[in-house]
Amino acid sequence: MNEQNLRNNYIKNNAEINVKEISAGKTKKFNKRPISITFMAIYAAAFALATLIIGVTGIDFVGFLFNFLVILFFFSIPLIVVFCVLLFLNLRKNKRRTIGFTIGMAVCIVIVAASILSGGLFKDRLEMADEYFEKKNYESAEKYYDDVIESEDDKDKISAAKAGKEKSQKFIDEAVTHMKNGDIYFEYGLFNRAEEQYSKAYRIYPYLEGIKSKIKLASKMYKESGNLEYETDFVLLDESLKFKNVVGLPSFWGDVKISDQQIAEFKNIGIEEGRFFESENELKISGKLTGKSEIDKFVESDKGLFVFISAVVMDELGNVKWYKDGYIKGDTPYIRAGETKEFNLISSIEGTLQEGDWLIVAAYLKKGILLLVNPADPESPSGEKNIFALYSAPIP
Repeated sequence: MNEQNLRNNYIKNNAEINVKEISAGKTKKFNKRPISITFMAIYAAAFALATLIIGVTGIDFVGFLFNFLVILFFFSIPLIVVFCVLLFLNLRKNKRRTIGFTIGMAVCIVIVAASILSGGLFKDRLEMADEYFEKKNYESAEKYYDDVIESEDDKDKISAAKAGKEKSQKFIDEAVTHMKNGDIYFEYGLFNRAEEQYSKAYRIYPYLEGIKSKIKLASKMYKESGNLEYETDFVLLDESLKFKNVVGLPSFWGDVKISDQQIAEFKNIGIEEGRFFESENELKISGKLTGKSEIDKFVESDKGLFVFISAVVMDELGNVKWYKDGYIKGDTPYIRAGETKEFNLISSIEGTLQEGDWLIVAAYLKKGILLLVNPADPESPSGEKNIFALYSAPIP
Protein backbone atom coordinates (compact mmCIF):
# COMPACT_ATOMS: atom_id res chain seq x y z
CA MET A 1 0.00 0.00 0.00
CA ASN A 2 2.86 2.31 0.86
CA GLU A 3 4.56 1.49 -2.45
CA GLN A 4 1.38 2.45 -4.34
CA ASN A 5 1.13 5.73 -2.47
CA LEU A 6 4.75 6.56 -3.27
CA ARG A 7 4.14 5.90 -6.99
CA ASN A 8 1.05 8.14 -7.06
CA ASN A 9 2.88 10.94 -5.26
CA TYR A 10 5.77 10.75 -7.81
CA ILE A 11 3.39 10.99 -10.79
CA LYS A 12 1.52 13.89 -9.17
CA ASN A 13 4.71 15.81 -8.44
CA ASN A 14 6.03 15.31 -11.97
CA ALA A 15 2.74 16.45 -13.46
CA GLU A 16 2.90 19.66 -11.42
CA ILE A 17 6.47 20.29 -12.57
CA ASN A 18 5.51 19.78 -16.24
CA VAL A 19 2.55 22.14 -15.90
CA LYS A 20 4.84 24.81 -14.43
CA GLU A 21 7.42 24.31 -17.16
CA ILE A 22 4.79 24.44 -19.89
CA SER A 23 3.30 27.62 -18.42
CA ALA A 24 6.81 29.10 -18.24
CA GLY A 25 7.48 28.13 -21.88
CA LYS A 26 10.50 26.03 -20.93
CA THR A 27 9.66 22.73 -22.56
CA LYS A 28 11.44 21.64 -25.71
CA LYS A 29 8.09 21.13 -27.40
CA PHE A 30 7.32 24.84 -27.38
CA ASN A 31 10.89 26.11 -27.97
CA LYS A 32 10.99 28.50 -30.94
CA ARG A 33 13.66 28.32 -33.64
CA PRO A 34 16.31 31.03 -33.07
CA ILE A 35 15.77 34.10 -35.23
CA SER A 36 19.44 33.94 -36.39
CA ILE A 37 18.80 30.68 -38.25
CA THR A 38 15.82 32.12 -40.16
CA PHE A 39 17.78 35.27 -41.00
CA MET A 40 20.76 33.29 -42.30
CA ALA A 41 18.50 31.10 -44.45
CA ILE A 42 16.90 34.15 -46.10
CA TYR A 43 20.27 35.87 -46.48
CA ALA A 44 21.83 32.79 -48.06
CA ALA A 45 18.95 32.53 -50.53
CA ALA A 46 19.40 36.21 -51.50
CA PHE A 47 23.14 35.65 -51.98
CA ALA A 48 22.51 32.59 -54.16
CA LEU A 49 20.01 34.53 -56.27
CA ALA A 50 22.44 37.43 -56.76
CA THR A 51 25.19 35.00 -57.77
CA LEU A 52 22.88 33.33 -60.27
CA ILE A 53 21.99 36.69 -61.81
CA ILE A 54 25.61 37.75 -62.36
CA GLY A 55 26.36 34.29 -63.70
CA VAL A 56 23.71 34.72 -66.39
CA THR A 57 24.36 38.37 -67.19
CA GLY A 58 28.15 38.38 -66.80
CA ILE A 59 30.24 39.37 -69.83
CA ASP A 60 32.86 36.69 -69.28
CA PHE A 61 34.54 34.79 -66.42
CA VAL A 62 36.67 37.79 -65.45
CA GLY A 63 33.57 39.97 -65.32
CA PHE A 64 31.74 37.31 -63.31
CA LEU A 65 34.64 37.05 -60.84
CA PHE A 66 34.77 40.81 -60.36
CA ASN A 67 31.01 41.05 -59.77
CA PHE A 68 31.17 38.05 -57.42
CA LEU A 69 33.77 39.85 -55.30
CA VAL A 70 31.54 42.92 -55.23
CA ILE A 71 28.62 40.79 -54.04
CA LEU A 72 30.77 39.16 -51.36
CA PHE A 73 31.84 42.60 -50.16
CA PHE A 74 28.33 44.03 -49.87
CA PHE A 75 26.83 40.86 -48.40
CA SER A 76 29.62 40.47 -45.82
CA ILE A 77 29.40 43.97 -44.31
CA PRO A 78 25.82 43.55 -42.94
CA LEU A 79 26.78 40.09 -41.65
CA ILE A 80 29.62 41.59 -39.63
CA VAL A 81 27.13 43.91 -37.93
CA VAL A 82 24.65 41.07 -37.34
CA PHE A 83 27.29 38.71 -35.95
CA CYS A 84 28.60 41.47 -33.70
CA VAL A 85 25.13 42.10 -32.23
CA LEU A 86 24.42 38.39 -31.77
CA LEU A 87 27.82 37.93 -30.17
CA PHE A 88 27.05 40.68 -27.66
CA LEU A 89 23.62 39.22 -26.87
CA ASN A 90 24.98 35.69 -26.32
CA LEU A 91 28.26 36.62 -24.70
CA ARG A 92 27.34 35.30 -21.23
CA LYS A 93 24.32 33.16 -22.07
CA ASN A 94 25.51 30.56 -24.57
CA LYS A 95 29.19 29.81 -24.93
CA ARG A 96 28.80 27.66 -28.05
CA ARG A 97 26.86 30.35 -29.90
CA THR A 98 29.36 32.96 -28.81
CA ILE A 99 32.17 30.98 -30.41
CA GLY A 100 30.14 30.44 -33.60
CA PHE A 101 29.28 34.14 -34.00
CA THR A 102 32.90 35.08 -33.34
CA ILE A 103 34.09 32.74 -36.08
CA GLY A 104 31.38 33.98 -38.48
CA MET A 105 32.31 37.62 -37.88
CA ALA A 106 36.01 36.85 -38.38
CA VAL A 107 35.31 35.05 -41.66
CA CYS A 108 33.25 37.99 -42.94
CA ILE A 109 36.01 40.44 -42.01
CA VAL A 110 38.52 38.31 -43.93
CA ILE A 111 36.17 38.17 -46.97
CA VAL A 112 35.75 41.96 -46.97
CA ALA A 113 39.49 42.49 -46.73
CA ALA A 114 40.16 39.94 -49.50
CA SER A 115 37.52 41.54 -51.74
CA ILE A 116 39.09 44.97 -51.35
CA LEU A 117 42.59 43.68 -52.03
CA SER A 118 41.51 41.47 -54.96
CA GLY A 119 39.49 44.27 -56.54
CA GLY A 120 42.70 46.18 -57.15
CA LEU A 121 43.96 43.35 -59.35
CA PHE A 122 41.18 43.90 -61.90
CA LYS A 123 41.67 46.35 -64.74
CA ASP A 124 39.44 49.27 -65.55
CA ARG A 125 36.42 48.23 -67.65
CA LEU A 126 37.41 50.56 -70.48
CA GLU A 127 40.88 48.99 -70.50
CA MET A 128 39.29 45.54 -70.62
CA ALA A 129 37.15 46.64 -73.59
CA ASP A 130 40.19 48.01 -75.43
CA GLU A 131 42.11 44.78 -74.81
CA TYR A 132 39.29 42.71 -76.28
CA PHE A 133 39.18 45.12 -79.23
CA GLU A 134 42.91 44.65 -79.87
CA LYS A 135 42.38 40.88 -79.80
CA LYS A 136 39.57 41.31 -82.39
CA ASN A 137 37.01 39.92 -79.94
CA TYR A 138 34.61 42.70 -80.83
CA GLU A 139 31.46 41.23 -79.30
CA SER A 140 33.04 41.00 -75.83
CA ALA A 141 34.54 44.46 -76.35
CA GLU A 142 31.08 45.84 -77.10
CA LYS A 143 29.69 44.40 -73.88
CA TYR A 144 32.38 46.14 -71.82
CA TYR A 145 31.89 49.36 -73.78
CA ASP A 146 28.16 49.16 -73.01
CA ASP A 147 28.98 48.61 -69.35
CA VAL A 148 31.14 51.74 -69.33
CA ILE A 149 28.48 53.79 -71.14
CA GLU A 150 25.73 52.70 -68.73
CA SER A 151 27.56 52.96 -65.41
CA GLU A 152 30.47 55.40 -65.86
CA ASP A 153 30.26 59.06 -64.83
CA ASP A 154 33.43 60.21 -66.59
CA LYS A 155 32.34 61.86 -69.87
CA ASP A 156 35.71 61.21 -71.54
CA LYS A 157 35.45 57.50 -70.79
CA ILE A 158 31.89 57.40 -72.05
CA SER A 159 32.92 59.13 -75.27
CA ALA A 160 35.82 56.71 -75.75
CA ALA A 161 33.52 53.75 -75.07
CA LYS A 162 30.99 54.96 -77.66
CA ALA A 163 33.73 55.37 -80.27
CA GLY A 164 35.12 51.91 -79.46
CA LYS A 165 31.67 50.33 -79.71
CA GLU A 166 31.08 51.98 -83.09
CA LYS A 167 34.39 50.65 -84.44
CA SER A 168 33.67 47.18 -83.06
CA GLN A 169 30.27 47.06 -84.72
CA LYS A 170 31.79 48.23 -88.00
CA PHE A 171 34.22 45.31 -88.02
CA ILE A 172 31.49 42.85 -87.02
CA ASP A 173 29.24 44.07 -89.83
CA GLU A 174 32.10 43.84 -92.32
CA ALA A 175 32.91 40.29 -91.28
CA VAL A 176 29.26 39.26 -91.41
CA THR A 177 28.99 40.71 -94.92
CA HIS A 178 31.95 38.64 -96.12
CA MET A 179 30.51 35.52 -94.49
CA LYS A 180 27.14 36.15 -96.14
CA ASN A 181 28.84 36.62 -99.50
CA GLY A 182 30.69 33.36 -98.91
CA ASP A 183 27.38 31.62 -98.24
CA ILE A 184 26.07 32.84 -101.59
CA TYR A 185 29.18 31.66 -103.45
CA PHE A 186 28.94 28.32 -101.65
CA GLU A 187 25.30 27.96 -102.72
CA TYR A 188 26.33 28.47 -106.34
CA GLY A 189 29.08 25.85 -106.03
CA LEU A 190 31.88 28.44 -106.18
CA PHE A 191 33.70 26.87 -103.24
CA ASN A 192 37.05 28.54 -103.84
CA ARG A 193 35.47 31.98 -103.83
CA ALA A 194 33.40 31.03 -100.82
CA GLU A 195 36.56 30.07 -98.95
CA GLU A 196 38.13 33.42 -99.88
CA GLN A 197 35.15 35.30 -98.46
CA TYR A 198 35.09 33.20 -95.30
CA SER A 199 38.82 33.77 -94.83
CA LYS A 200 38.34 37.52 -95.17
CA ALA A 201 35.65 37.37 -92.50
CA TYR A 202 37.95 35.34 -90.24
CA ARG A 203 40.82 37.81 -90.62
CA ILE A 204 38.52 40.67 -89.65
CA TYR A 205 36.68 38.92 -86.82
CA PRO A 206 38.12 35.49 -85.88
CA TYR A 207 35.51 35.04 -83.13
CA LEU A 208 32.59 35.16 -85.59
CA GLU A 209 30.38 32.18 -84.79
CA GLY A 210 30.72 29.29 -87.23
CA ILE A 211 33.32 30.94 -89.47
CA LYS A 212 36.05 28.34 -88.85
CA SER A 213 33.79 25.43 -89.77
CA LYS A 214 32.65 27.26 -92.91
CA ILE A 215 36.27 27.72 -94.04
CA LYS A 216 37.01 24.04 -93.51
CA LEU A 217 33.86 22.94 -95.33
CA ALA A 218 34.46 25.24 -98.32
CA SER A 219 38.07 24.04 -98.61
CA LYS A 220 36.95 20.43 -98.42
CA MET A 221 34.26 20.89 -101.08
CA TYR A 222 36.69 22.71 -103.37
CA LYS A 223 39.18 19.86 -103.16
CA GLU A 224 36.47 17.24 -103.69
CA SER A 225 35.29 19.11 -106.79
CA GLY A 226 38.73 18.64 -108.32
CA ASN A 227 39.81 22.27 -107.83
CA LEU A 228 37.74 23.23 -110.86
CA GLU A 229 37.71 26.88 -111.85
CA TYR A 230 34.40 28.13 -113.19
CA GLU A 231 34.64 30.08 -116.42
CA THR A 232 31.39 31.93 -115.82
CA ASP A 233 31.84 35.40 -114.39
CA PHE A 234 29.72 36.43 -111.43
CA VAL A 235 29.22 39.80 -109.80
CA LEU A 236 28.00 40.29 -106.26
CA LEU A 237 26.41 43.66 -105.55
CA ASP A 238 25.86 44.94 -102.06
CA GLU A 239 22.18 44.79 -101.13
CA SER A 240 22.26 48.46 -100.12
CA LEU A 241 22.44 49.37 -103.83
CA LYS A 242 18.78 49.56 -104.75
CA PHE A 243 17.30 49.05 -108.22
CA LYS A 244 13.89 50.15 -109.51
CA ASN A 245 11.84 49.54 -112.62
CA VAL A 246 12.19 52.13 -115.37
CA VAL A 247 9.98 53.18 -118.30
CA GLY A 248 10.75 54.98 -121.54
CA LEU A 249 13.39 52.52 -122.69
CA PRO A 250 13.08 50.20 -125.71
CA SER A 251 10.55 47.46 -125.06
CA PHE A 252 12.71 44.82 -126.77
CA TRP A 253 15.27 45.27 -123.97
CA GLY A 254 12.85 43.28 -121.83
CA ASP A 255 12.55 43.75 -118.07
CA VAL A 256 14.86 46.65 -117.22
CA LYS A 257 15.87 48.02 -113.83
CA ILE A 258 18.11 50.98 -113.02
CA SER A 259 20.12 51.69 -109.88
CA ASP A 260 19.18 54.62 -107.68
CA GLN A 261 22.82 55.57 -107.58
CA GLN A 262 24.91 55.57 -110.78
CA ILE A 263 28.22 53.81 -110.10
CA ALA A 264 29.75 54.59 -113.50
CA GLU A 265 29.34 57.42 -116.01
CA PHE A 266 29.60 57.96 -119.76
CA LYS A 267 31.88 60.63 -121.21
CA ASN A 268 32.82 61.93 -124.65
CA ILE A 269 29.94 60.29 -126.50
CA GLY A 270 30.53 60.54 -130.25
CA ILE A 271 28.25 59.82 -133.23
CA GLU A 272 29.52 59.10 -136.76
CA GLU A 273 27.77 58.01 -139.92
CA GLY A 274 29.52 56.28 -142.84
CA ARG A 275 31.13 53.04 -143.87
CA PHE A 276 33.06 51.23 -141.17
CA PHE A 277 32.69 47.52 -141.97
CA GLU A 278 30.13 46.18 -144.42
CA SER A 279 27.65 48.87 -145.36
CA GLU A 280 27.78 52.42 -146.63
CA ASN A 281 25.01 53.32 -144.20
CA GLU A 282 26.44 52.54 -140.77
CA LEU A 283 26.34 54.33 -137.45
CA LYS A 284 29.19 54.36 -134.95
CA ILE A 285 28.58 55.28 -131.31
CA SER A 286 31.79 55.69 -129.34
CA GLY A 287 32.76 57.07 -125.96
CA LYS A 288 34.30 56.36 -122.59
CA LEU A 289 32.99 54.78 -119.43
CA THR A 290 34.51 55.72 -116.07
CA GLY A 291 34.01 53.74 -112.88
CA LYS A 292 33.00 55.84 -109.89
CA SER A 293 34.40 55.39 -106.40
CA GLU A 294 31.07 53.84 -105.39
CA ILE A 295 32.11 50.65 -107.18
CA ASP A 296 34.34 49.78 -104.22
CA LYS A 297 31.40 50.34 -101.90
CA PHE A 298 28.77 48.34 -103.74
CA VAL A 299 30.68 45.68 -105.69
CA GLU A 300 32.28 42.68 -104.01
CA SER A 301 34.89 41.74 -106.60
CA ASP A 302 38.64 42.16 -106.93
CA LYS A 303 38.18 42.53 -110.67
CA GLY A 304 35.65 45.33 -110.48
CA LEU A 305 32.33 45.62 -112.27
CA PHE A 306 31.41 43.44 -115.24
CA VAL A 307 30.12 45.68 -118.07
CA PHE A 308 27.68 45.09 -120.91
CA ILE A 309 26.94 47.97 -123.27
CA SER A 310 23.77 48.57 -125.28
CA ALA A 311 22.90 51.60 -127.40
CA VAL A 312 19.80 52.51 -129.34
CA VAL A 313 18.61 55.38 -131.57
CA MET A 314 14.88 56.08 -131.58
CA ASP A 315 12.87 58.55 -133.59
CA GLU A 316 10.44 61.02 -132.05
CA LEU A 317 7.63 58.45 -132.28
CA GLY A 318 9.61 55.84 -130.33
CA ASN A 319 10.50 53.67 -133.31
CA VAL A 320 13.92 52.02 -133.23
CA LYS A 321 16.19 53.17 -136.06
CA TRP A 322 19.42 51.62 -134.84
CA TYR A 323 20.70 49.45 -131.96
CA LYS A 324 23.79 47.51 -130.96
CA ASP A 325 25.01 45.45 -128.00
CA GLY A 326 28.65 45.10 -127.06
CA TYR A 327 31.40 45.36 -124.47
CA ILE A 328 33.98 47.88 -123.32
CA LYS A 329 37.47 47.63 -124.78
CA GLY A 330 40.35 46.08 -122.90
CA ASP A 331 41.72 42.77 -121.74
CA THR A 332 38.66 42.11 -119.60
CA PRO A 333 35.04 43.29 -119.58
CA TYR A 334 35.53 44.64 -116.05
CA ILE A 335 35.94 48.22 -114.89
CA ARG A 336 37.29 49.31 -111.53
CA ALA A 337 36.73 52.44 -109.48
CA GLY A 338 38.56 55.35 -111.11
CA GLU A 339 39.28 53.37 -114.27
CA THR A 340 38.21 54.61 -117.72
CA LYS A 341 37.66 52.35 -120.72
CA GLU A 342 36.54 53.09 -124.27
CA PHE A 343 33.80 51.47 -126.31
CA ASN A 344 32.73 51.44 -129.97
CA LEU A 345 29.38 50.18 -131.20
CA ILE A 346 28.91 49.91 -134.98
CA SER A 347 25.90 48.66 -136.90
CA SER A 348 23.77 49.48 -139.96
CA ILE A 349 21.13 52.16 -139.59
CA GLU A 350 17.76 52.33 -141.28
CA GLY A 351 17.53 55.70 -143.01
CA THR A 352 19.50 58.68 -141.76
CA LEU A 353 19.72 60.60 -138.53
CA GLN A 354 17.21 63.40 -138.25
CA GLU A 355 16.31 66.14 -135.83
CA GLY A 356 14.25 64.68 -133.00
CA ASP A 357 16.11 61.37 -132.91
CA TRP A 358 17.19 60.28 -129.48
CA LEU A 359 20.29 58.33 -128.38
CA ILE A 360 20.27 56.06 -125.35
CA VAL A 361 23.41 54.26 -124.11
CA ALA A 362 23.32 51.93 -121.11
CA ALA A 363 25.94 50.04 -119.13
CA TYR A 364 24.39 47.16 -117.26
CA LEU A 365 24.62 43.73 -115.70
CA LYS A 366 22.67 40.83 -117.07
CA LYS A 367 20.41 38.88 -114.78
CA GLY A 368 22.36 35.64 -115.22
CA ILE A 369 25.68 37.14 -114.11
CA LEU A 370 24.47 38.39 -110.73
CA LEU A 371 24.57 36.58 -107.43
CA LEU A 372 21.61 38.12 -105.66
CA VAL A 373 21.64 38.46 -101.90
CA ASN A 374 17.86 38.47 -101.79
CA PRO A 375 16.23 37.80 -105.18
CA ALA A 376 12.76 38.25 -103.69
CA ASP A 377 13.51 41.86 -102.78
CA PRO A 378 11.61 44.13 -105.24
CA GLU A 379 14.57 46.52 -105.13
CA SER A 380 17.13 43.88 -106.07
CA PRO A 381 18.81 43.90 -109.52
CA SER A 382 16.64 41.12 -110.92
CA GLY A 383 15.88 42.60 -114.36
CA GLU A 384 17.08 41.27 -117.71
CA LYS A 385 19.18 44.42 -117.86
CA ASN A 386 20.26 46.00 -114.57
CA ILE A 387 21.53 49.43 -115.56
CA PHE A 388 24.17 51.17 -113.44
CA ALA A 389 25.12 53.94 -115.93
CA LEU A 390 22.82 55.62 -118.43
CA TYR A 391 23.28 58.25 -121.13
CA SER A 392 20.18 59.71 -122.76
CA ALA A 393 20.18 62.79 -125.02
CA PRO A 394 18.85 64.10 -128.33
CA ILE A 395 21.14 63.71 -131.30
CA PRO A 396 22.46 67.15 -132.29
